Amino acid sequence: MNAVVFPGHGTQYRGMGKDLYDNFPQAKKVFSDIDKILGMEISRICFSGKREELIDVYNQQLAILATSLAAYEVFKEKQINIDFFSGLSLGEYTCLYPAGVLSFEDLVRLVKKRSEATQEAARLNPSSMLAVIGSEKNYLQKLAAKDSFYIANINSPKQIVVSLKKEDKERVKSALENSGAKVVELKIAVGFHSPFMEPAKKLLGEYVKNIEFKQAKIPVVSNLTAKAHADKDQIKNNLIEQLTSSALWQDCVKFMIEEGVDVFFEIGPSRVLRGLIKKINPEVKVVNIEKKEDLDGVSI
Repeated sequence: MNAVVFPGHGTQYRGMGKDLYDNFPQAKKVFSDIDKILGMEISRICFSGKREELIDVYNQQLAILATSLAAYEVFKEKQINIDFFSGLSLGEYTCLYPAGVLSFEDLVRLVKKRSEATQEAARLNPSSMLAVIGSEKNYLQKLAAKDSFYIANINSPKQIVVSLKKEDKERVKSALENSGAKVVELKIAVGFHSPFMEPAKKLLGEYVKNIEFKQAKIPVVSNLTAKAHADKDQIKNNLIEQLTSSALWQDCVKFMIEEGVDVFFEIGPSRVLRGLIKKINPEVKVVNIEKKEDLDGVSI
């Protein structure tokens, strides 16, 4: 069985998607269509944007979405049977067009609104995210109450991401390092999957009321429940609730493997999910689809 997974925040880099744009007319069309829908050149930011542009919480989400959709548009011509769609955080939103839940334009506009809403949340609640490597979940949960941070992502047996106030970043980082963990600051200017996102949750919740969601043609595995969903109302609820809830990526991967998935196609910029999936289960196959050479290596 096969699953397609899409990456989330922090996977952006300068030049992403350019190889696809140059080699595939269908990928070029995706970037062009998204530029038109947004009324801005997100393609330019992907291909040649400055670091400040790429880490901007608004640009980042749209750039990752555009690159992921461009890669998927080429990948789908391989006509490989897909049993599940999933993605980490933002990547769960990317699933909605391939799974048949939203039209292409509605998805782009939804992520645009999510970007605006999270940008506002970042303004109201200045926050950040740290990847903690080498600490157990139970131990971090005990520290969280004392050191004022939230468990945001449970990504693999050895990687947990926390959200915290920006003003607390150095203090919490030191406390975690003193406990023996390795700590990496993520290229994300806001604390997702935590109460810092309450303003975004409210804004996005109002917005999705006016979008037509359809039943998924292929189930979407949710970060919120770590289970597969096809019901349009459940999918819509999951998207809103995941803003303030922990993203259970490790459990999502385990669920798909238990259902029989043995090949994951990671579609989009960087190879972050590959590393996480291999740490969860080194026996499964992960195929990255990011550039022409990746697509050339995939046979029908």
